Amino acid sequence: MQKSSHTIYRTYISARIALGLTTSTMLFIGLSAHSQNVQANPFLPTTTPNSVVGSCPSNHKMYYIGANPPAYSPINSQTLNWTTGNPSNTFTFVESSGNKTFLINFPLLLDLNSNYGGTPPIYGSLNGATTSAINLIHNSPATRINHTLDISVNRSVSKIGYKIQDLDSTGSSGQVPYIEQVDVSANKGQLTANANYHTINTANNIVRAREGLNCGSGECTIDAAWNYNIADALLNLKHSNTFTQRNSPHAIGYSDFYFCLAPPKLIVKKQLDGNRVNDTNINRDQFSISVDNSATSLKTFETTGSGQVVTNDNSGVVDLATNTTYTITERVTNNLNNGDIVTYNAAYTCSNATTGSTTIMPTTAMNYNAAAKTRSFTLANAAYGDEITCTITNSPSVPLSYTFAGIVFNDNGGIIANANTKQDISTTFTSNSNYYNGVFDNNESGIFDSGLRIRLTDCNGNNIVSTSPNPQTVSSAAANTGRYSFSVSPNALVGRLKVCLIETEPSAWEYSEDTTVNTKEVTLVANVYNYKTEKDSSGNITRNLDFGEVKADNTALVLKKSQYVHTCDSALSYPNVATTNQPTTGFSTNSANDVEPGNCIAYKLEAYNRGHVDLNEVSINDSLQRTPVESIFNLPKPLGNPSSVFKSTNTSAPMGQNGTIISDSFNLSKTSASSTEPTKATLYFNTKYGAKNTTP
Repeated sequence: MQKSSHTIYRTYISARIALGLTTSTMLFIGLSAHSQNVQANPFLPTTTPNSVVGSCPSNHKMYYIGANPPAYSPINSQTLNWTTGNPSNTFTFVESSGNKTFLINFPLLLDLNSNYGGTPPIYGSLNGATTSAINLIHNSPATRINHTLDISVNRSVSKIGYKIQDLDSTGSSGQVPYIEQVDVSANKGQLTANANYHTINTANNIVRAREGLNCGSGECTIDAAWNYNIADALLNLKHSNTFTQRNSPHAIGYSDFYFCLAPPKLIVKKQLDGNRVNDTNINRDQFSISVDNSATSLKTFETTGSGQVVTNDNSGVVDLATNTTYTITERVTNNLNNGDIVTYNAAYTCSNATTGSTTIMPTTAMNYNAAAKTRSFTLANAAYGDEITCTITNSPSVPLSYTFAGIVFNDNGGIIANANTKQDISTTFTSNSNYYNGVFDNNESGIFDSGLRIRLTDCNGNNIVSTSPNPQTVSSAAANTGRYSFSVSPNALVGRLKVCLIETEPSAWEYSEDTTVNTKEVTLVANVYNYKTEKDSSGNITRNLDFGEVKADNTALVLKKSQYVHTCDSALSYPNVATTNQPTTGFSTNSANDVEPGNCIAYKLEAYNRGHVDLNEVSINDSLQRTPVESIFNLPKPLGNPSSVFKSTNTSAPMGQNGTIISDSFNLSKTSASSTEPTKATLYFNTKYGAKNTTP
């Protein structure tokens, strides 16, 4: 009797996303991986602020956890409480500007010794070794990593660290039981060392005890520190014995944890929707933007560029103070004389990259000063750790022409496409409301491709005459990558009620999945001349002229397939089969080896929507194996959950025959704002593993 090692084979799925978008994806089953949300951070300091060991940079706020808070101001401190045996604890600093949380976690704990008052970690002072510390006591049976320590904060920190107590060695009677080492190289950490007891590498991130030298309490304390890191980044330390001669217990302690928040930071950006009112070499409008408090001008920048293209388009990072009101003012400059900002419509949006901050972003209309010919708005009460971006957008207020503008963008929410995370349905994707939502967000970027085209049409396939090329390639300029803009004479739109913007993608296109439709219909409104993406006062999109794309590895639709080998129970209840590691005991993603012909294999196909756009008319297709051993459909009949996935009238899986099962079309709602769980639909079916197929 022929046996075979049966693995889960390729499954092809196709999904039609809301409003007729189509994508085809081939997925391979494997372990999903979690990746950190990695993206360019404009607030990252170009140089590291100076600070002494165990302290914060000047004017930054310290948050301290321990028994001996330093004489530092401003500071918010609390004691280092710890429950014996607990591998982790979260410390919360409650503040009106939003709670700050500090996680201390020991994800790996090996060879623990409980002779010092309980199973470690334990808090306290060990005589002659540590003082007011979280203590780890290990046996040392072998040379290996015996614990790791992760810390993280729910804010972008300018500095973070703690003290390491009693890292040493010991020796007696010609023996050296152990030599300890700590390593913070994984996340660019930095360590100090005591040359009397330690050696340190040239990168200052690995410290090793000197052989046979044992230190007393406070004699060999090490400071560990990390500079600027984004919120929730896990900063790791590895503790190990680099040498072990015999099994001997030894202790190490961690204390005086702290993190620093920088004073609030601001970046002001400038954009244009439409061309400049004055745009000749003799007289071209530019925009001067300043950030001031009541007494001082902090930063002024003036744009360059022509037409709609804006270069030198931002202020860079401006450091603010807390409990202070700032005024952001815009004026028009040109070659002949200063212009008047009233010739432009002006709008702005401010957002805070710091999740959890209670700082209220300004939303009132900009104030026009007729005497100074400027517009301005105010920003007040920013808090430590705030990272605020304000974008001012102008368009000509005089109806010189109609303008239709938008951007083709990577709708990835800042998550880099990676084959290892193609099936990740964790909060990396579901909790990132910017990911796959059809909206261009601050942490996303425009896309340029020489073969990418946008057309402005009459919605019947005919291009509308514009002063810009039609069709046009989106911009490749660094500050405007992915943007397009059509300027149209009012005469060209006389009598029209609507126009359509159509995106045509290149034949070789790495962004293979759309998150928005490829045709945007725009209803023309009387006395409205500028058309772009707009939101109402509640932040809801009322008009979206942007085109969202993602790469295949960032698809919202994820398929997971598992199998269960059994002895052909025709009354099998699919939902009651457990999920296990072994396919012979329940549904499993692992391979099923040596399946004998005559046995049955049940399959569970789970389709997830990890994105923030509804997926409609999803269809799952799966072809049964034909060689080297043929499979046929077998009772019980296929089952869908919900029932719309596979209706009783579906005949695509005839019992006793080989073929392809095709689900009915079903919908997968977007991940809701109140839940981090992706929506899911499941298709079950059963097969019999039959005789060898002799068909070529």
